[in-house]
Amino acid sequence: MEPNGMIYKVVVVDDEVMAVKAISRILERDCPGFEVAGTAGNGSEALELIGKVSPDLVLTDVEMPLMNGLELVRQASAIMPNLCFVIISGYQDFEYARDAFRSGVLDYLTKPIVPSQMLRTMKNVEEKLRRLYYDRRTGIFRKLCIGETIALEEIRQFFPYREFYAALLRENGLPRRYSPSKEPELYSTIEEAYSVYGRDNMEELFLIPKEVLGQQPLIDYMTRVERRQKTEGSYTTLLYYGEAFSGPEISEKIRNLYYWLNTLSTVGLSQVVDLDKKRLLEERIPSLDIAELSGLLQEMGQYVKTGRYDQLQKCIIRAFTQWEKEKRPQVWLEQATRRIRNFIGTQTGDTESLIESEYQFEDAFYYSTSMEMLWQNLYASFYHLPEKEKENHKVDSPEFFENIKIYLRDHISEPLSLQEISDLFAISQAYMSKLFRKYTRQSYNQYLTGIRIERAKQLMEENSELFVKDIAEMVGYRDQFYFSRIFRSYTGQSPADYIK
Repeated sequence: MEPNGMIYKVVVVDDEVMAVKAISRILERDCPGFEVAGTAGNGSEALELIGKVSPDLVLTDVEMPLMNGLELVRQASAIMPNLCFVIISGYQDFEYARDAFRSGVLDYLTKPIVPSQMLRTMKNVEEKLRRLYYDRRTGIFRKLCIGETIALEEIRQFFPYREFYAALLRENGLPRRYSPSKEPELYSTIEEAYSVYGRDNMEELFLIPKEVLGQQPLIDYMTRVERRQKTEGSYTTLLYYGEAFSGPEISEKIRNLYYWLNTLSTVGLSQVVDLDKKRLLEERIPSLDIAELSGLLQEMGQYVKTGRYDQLQKCIIRAFTQWEKEKRPQVWLEQATRRIRNFIGTQTGDTESLIESEYQFEDAFYYSTSMEMLWQNLYASFYHLPEKEKENHKVDSPEFFENIKIYLRDHISEPLSLQEISDLFAISQAYMSKLFRKYTRQSYNQYLTGIRIERAKQLMEENSELFVKDIAEMVGYRDQFYFSRIFRSYTGQSPADYIK
């Protein structure tokens, strides 16, 4: 049986009654991962049965009257593209049916059926089905998360539970829109009993079958996950549905989770919201008060014209302090700060590259863990003013950056937040991010994750007896499952598969 509790439905097809009984008996007695959903004596009868019971697997003889097994494979695959087959042939030389392996056939059996041979075949088929279903389930889940429409039949086939819980956990700000290099998406591993997806390694969307969670309240489970994975000093947004819902509702629930993440995510403010209970969810993102912002920009313009940059800075601090009290969400802040940035750039004749400016703007929201840090990063990022902090020109050198890389490698088991590293090397976060883009063509997070995964691979190669949990801790991850998801997103393999 799969970790997700799935039992595969099987249709057995053979014109020999005794063969059907023998195969069914072996499946029912010795193959707990399979359930016989029906039997048929020829391809035509089987085709009708398949349409009624929607099996996961068909075991079919090749030589049968009315419609042979290969024609059944062809026609059934046209109706159910995800259907899998094991074909049974009396021919020891299997060249006759070789082409069938292009049509969803996972394996074959030869007659007469030997129980030990069939058990080996079914074990192999179960592993293939498990991986195949995992890949399809992962692909469907990702499509649901990015808003694509999925047929209800597919949801029912690959998410067969009756009821689910869903939760979305985000650390720090919303994902970047214009990252210079795309960060790998996050997926659950094949060993996990539920589905997980993240647009980057700062986010996890959980779809958990009710049977898997049992009597444990979802919030209790998610709180433990949040505590294990949260980086010291960061903030998190945890949104969840505390009441179970049916499979057909999955798409709507996922769509709502992302909508409310965009609506509620607030820089520096940790939040836990049960979307089934929150009464104020109908409130939308507050609109940008043009009159209010116009007055602010006019005041800032006067300070720029007269060279009173100290007053400009106080004006910015005052605005951000007020917005923090009002718990303005990130999306709203982005609108306001973009207008301020563009206005200041126009007033000061800012000549910085628009692309670089956008990267710095996004980094500020991505890494800032408080409103104070945000305004400091924004101020340093896109205001080329005389009183702005000047980075030492010696900092922008390969030698200086090599020291940063050495420090990261030597302290890889530690949290290593961008703020901590920037403070250690006495430069701003904005400038540290800029150095990583310049010298690695990656974000700080991408680079750090990359060297952690490479170190993990090295540890696995040096000592295959190490537990995944221990390796995770040695490269800076406190949660084994989170590490496994990160590892798979970067390598395409789970840690267990890599060790093998």
